[in-house]
Amino acid sequence: MHLLVIGINFKTADVEVREKVHFSEQFLLEAHRNLTTYNSIKGSVILSTCNRVEVYCSVTDVKAGAEDIVNFISSFHRLPISIIEPVIYKKNCHDAVVHLFKVSSSLDSMVVGEYQIQGQVRDAYIKAKEGGWTNSLLNKVFQTAIQIGKKVRSETKIGDGSVSVASLAVDMVKRVFENRTDINLLLIGAGKMSNLAADYFQEQFEHCNISLTNRSGATEMASRIDATQIEYAQRFAAILENEVIIVSTSAPNYIICRHEINMMEEQLKGKARIFIDLSVPRNIDPEINKIENCFVYSIDDINKLIDNNLDKRNLEVSKAEKMIQDISEDYFDWYSKQFIMPIMHEIKKGLVVMKQNTLELHEPFTKKLDLAQKEELNVLLDAYSSKIIKVIMVNLRKASTKEEMISISNILKNSFTLDVDDEK
Repeated sequence: MHLLVIGINFKTADVEVREKVHFSEQFLLEAHRNLTTYNSIKGSVILSTCNRVEVYCSVTDVKAGAEDIVNFISSFHRLPISIIEPVIYKKNCHDAVVHLFKVSSSLDSMVVGEYQIQGQVRDAYIKAKEGGWTNSLLNKVFQTAIQIGKKVRSETKIGDGSVSVASLAVDMVKRVFENRTDINLLLIGAGKMSNLAADYFQEQFEHCNISLTNRSGATEMASRIDATQIEYAQRFAAILENEVIIVSTSAPNYIICRHEINMMEEQLKGKARIFIDLSVPRNIDPEINKIENCFVYSIDDINKLIDNNLDKRNLEVSKAEKMIQDISEDYFDWYSKQFIMPIMHEIKKGLVVMKQNTLELHEPFTKKLDLAQKEELNVLLDAYSSKIIKVIMVNLRKASTKEEMISISNILKNSFTLDVDDEK
C-alpha cells in the first residue's frame, strides 16, 4: 500500500476554483462511497476546508491511484479534468506523509500557527474512520499527524501572535470605518467562524450591536454574545440596519444575491455596506461589488491582508520542522517494517522452494547421506536462507530511500519467486 494525496489549496487556486471542488459535510458519505468504486483505492480520508481540498488515499499503485482520484474529483463535481489538472498537486509516499504532518501542524496554512486546521484534520479522519473508509495505513499516518499537531502547538510558540480570518475581518472593517467606536453587525450563520467574528468585534468596538440569524436557529449563540436573534427570512431587511454583514454558512450557493440588494439601492444611498463572505462555497454574490457604496470581500480578499513576515516566529517554525522530521523517521521505520516483512516472508517462501528444487536436482548426492547428515544439510541451507534475509533487510534500510526500498523489495520478491530451470 502507498499513501497518496491529491490536493488543491490557496497556493494553487483562488476561491472561485476551490469552491467548485469543495466537499460539503452532507455529501462526504456519498463521496467516500464513490471513491471505493475505483480499483486502486483501498482507503480514503477527505479534508475539505475554506483554504484546501485534499483527498488522501491508500492505493495499490501510485500512477493508477492518481488517475483514479483526479477522475473521481472530476466526476463527482462534474468538472472537466482540464480545469482540475493545472491547479492540483500530487504527493505520494514520503512526500505525502510529510505534507500531512505539516498541514496538521499549521506549517502549510496561510496563517502559520492557526489552530483550526488541527481540529479539521482530526474531524476529517474521525468521520472517515467511523464510516469504515480507512485502513491500517491511513489510521497510523493520521493518528501520528494529529499527535504531531498537538506536540507542535504545546511545545513551540508557533501560535503566538498569529492572526485569524475573523480577526482580519475586524481589521478590514476598522480601516473603512475609521475612528468609529460603535458598529452594527449582522451575522448570518452560527458556526465557529461566526462565533469568533462576534468575539473579535466585541473586543475591538466599544459598542457592538449584533443581529444574528441562522437557518436552523441560534438561540444559544445569541444568548452567549448578547445578540438580537432575527428570523432567517428577515435577513435582507436587517441589511438596512447594519453596516457590516458577515456570512459564514454551509449553504452550497449564494444566499445574498445582487438583485435583492438592487431593490434596496435607493435606501442604501450614501450608506456604506461591507459584506464579508467567509464561506466556501461563497454565499454572497460578488456582483454586489458593482452597487454604489457596497463592498464585498471573499475569504481570499481577507487572507491577502495577512502579514507573511514570520521573522518573530522563524525559530518556532524551525523547531516544528525538526519535530516533524524526527517523528517522520519513527513513522517511516514503522512503515518500512510493515512493507518489508511481508516481502521478506514471500522471499523466504521462495527460498524454501528453491531449496527443495536444489535437493531434488542433486538427489544422487543426497541419497548417499544418512538421516543425520540430511538433517544437518537442511539446517545448513535454512541458516543460509535466514542469513540472506537478514543481509537484504539490513542493506535495504541502510542504503535505500523509501521509494527505492519499495522498488528494490518488489524486484527481490520477484527474483526469488521466478520459476528457474536449474539445468540451464
